[in-house]
Amino acid sequence: MKSPRLLTFALVSLIGAAALAADPAVVRPRMQVGKEVFTAGTAFFIAAKNDEGAVAVATAHQFEIGKLVRTTEVSFETARTKRRASVSSRFLVAPGKAFSSATEGVLSEDFMVFALDLKPSGVRVLEPDVNPVQSTLNQRVRILGVPSGTSADEDDLFGTVRAATEGRIEVRLDVPADLRGWGGAPVVRYPGDQVIGILEAAWPEENEGTLRLGIAPIGAVLSAMTKPLAAGRGEAFAKFVHLAPKEEIDAVAKAPSVGDDVDIGEERELAQGEALLGEAGALSTTLKLEIEEPHDGGIVGSPEGAFLAGRALALLGEFKRFDVIVVIDTSSSTSGASGADINGNGVVGASGLSGIFKQSDPGDSILAAEIAAAKRVIESLDPRNTRVGVVSFAGESGQRDPYTGMIYESNMPAAITEEPLTTNFERVGKSLDRIFKRGPQGATNITEAVRMAVRELRGFRGSLSKPDSGSQKVVMFFTDGRPTAPYPMEFSSENTRSVLRAASQARRADVQIHTFAIGKEALDNPITCVQLAAYTGGYFFPVSTPGDLPNVVEQVNFANLESLEIKNLTNGSGASETIINADGSFGALVPVQPGLNRLEVVAKATDGTFAREEVTVSYAPGAPSATLPRELVAMRNRLLERRLIAIKRGRIEAEREAAETARKELEIKIKREREAATAEAEKERRSLRIEQAPEDEEDDR
Repeated sequence: MKSPRLLTFALVSLIGAAALAADPAVVRPRMQVGKEVFTAGTAFFIAAKNDEGAVAVATAHQFEIGKLVRTTEVSFETARTKRRASVSSRFLVAPGKAFSSATEGVLSEDFMVFALDLKPSGVRVLEPDVNPVQSTLNQRVRILGVPSGTSADEDDLFGTVRAATEGRIEVRLDVPADLRGWGGAPVVRYPGDQVIGILEAAWPEENEGTLRLGIAPIGAVLSAMTKPLAAGRGEAFAKFVHLAPKEEIDAVAKAPSVGDDVDIGEERELAQGEALLGEAGALSTTLKLEIEEPHDGGIVGSPEGAFLAGRALALLGEFKRFDVIVVIDTSSSTSGASGADINGNGVVGASGLSGIFKQSDPGDSILAAEIAAAKRVIESLDPRNTRVGVVSFAGESGQRDPYTGMIYESNMPAAITEEPLTTNFERVGKSLDRIFKRGPQGATNITEAVRMAVRELRGFRGSLSKPDSGSQKVVMFFTDGRPTAPYPMEFSSENTRSVLRAASQARRADVQIHTFAIGKEALDNPITCVQLAAYTGGYFFPVSTPGDLPNVVEQVNFANLESLEIKNLTNGSGASETIINADGSFGALVPVQPGLNRLEVVAKATDGTFAREEVTVSYAPGAPSATLPRELVAMRNRLLERRLIAIKRGRIEAEREAAETARKELEIKIKREREAATAEAEKERRSLRIEQAPEDEEDDR
């Protein structure tokens, strides 16, 4: 018989699944200003006593009022399926004041209420909670928002109200989550569906591995609605031009009006103000897209087409550089067979009987798969804005004195900086070759590997790398096992707690860790890999078949991009070959025709934000190619090699479709294994009674 706790969990899951199967409650506001189309966070509908039966609610900080007063309407559309739910041309009440550390406003004033021109359709209209805000204390809540990287129109997160006043509500989220694009999301009672507030901001919850949310109580919205503008009809956006800063009006006054003969379709996220609640993080993304090559008006002479290169970044803040540490597990277990022909010699190596004999082809070992994956990571990065370093780890488990019972350290290095952070990727490749040549040995000291990676990224005492305070810091962590050090193997819970203490240090150092759990042992004991990623805001990648690792690693995306489309608008052809790197840099070969050619790049971020850029080039057969930076020469050569291989093989569209199908199947496999491993990690966490992140240990400063 199942325990009551498990039955409750199952019931909650069924309720959640049923709710998500219904129409979504959240939408994306979109508006057109001149030739640009802007999206702005999240909005929702609450019931009202008017002809449309509802009003739309969003936060004030999502919008630039200077743009709102220049548009004729705001369209509310479902996030993924792009169905129009309603439209508005008027404010029902005067727009609220955007809250930030630089204003005198309060959180509860940060809202906008839109009168609707059409009754909402295809969406759920929510009921506002009219109870006193103090009644929400310790209330379980559900936050409805737009998921990243899926085809669904709505997702949800759960948390608990920890503080509640008339000015703001604070919610502790159950698990950390990527909240980009969730600003303006409704927060509802659970169970139930009554709106208690609007999601405004989020910041890390110290020592608990999750987030604390700032919520604007819905009571302020309801109070404002008792005194609507124009007796309930509302006022046109243009009536509020006096609220817009002069610089905003000047910036948009030069833009063509909606009726002008312009090319419609450029879409991007509205610019965001300062971080809310002082230390709190913004919940929306600005997608930056840049075409570096060719220059507008350039000349193309190659018969292979125009070489186009650039960058696309969808990040919180202004990060434009990356520091990446690749961590390689070299413990004895990585000598096992990967199950794939990693070295391409036509033979798939197999492990010896029960591990007694070495595997038949070391070039096909798990360690070889790690090295191949690491090299693929390096190939996908741009040395102009990314540094890479390498750390290996193994070590010996702590030894116990048979007489005293005390544990003492061994002399074998637990973690080694094989290569400090550098833009010389050739040196990084040679360090990986040295690791493979040295071969597997020792235990699995994940704790020291994490600490070493953080030390190099932050420039703490003993590091070999020069720190960069302006970079985004990322760790790619490969392991095929569970922690068996620094304590003896039988002390499994202590080794796990040791890893989580290191993860807490990484989180405080703003280091994001992506983990790859390789093979059966790692997935049978997934808590360390799952929690390392969860604590630091990274992604967990389960790799049940070690030989799949080089392909799985291509799923990593530092730049938060969902898609990138490159095409020639003049002849309608798409890029013949495209490379999209993990750090957001990209390159493509685009077919061209004699004369002028308009080349377009459209980027889409994981939160639904779009950006578009265009250049015009002339094709003159035989004209000399432009001089390129060394890094772009390398990218162009990779594209030309791919093109040559494609031509030689006579690849047809069906083969492309087969490759895409295989990629999608791998994504589905990763998702299923991630869910199973996360559930197993939760069971393991409970069995070890790890309720929150252990106390942080002293930084290596």
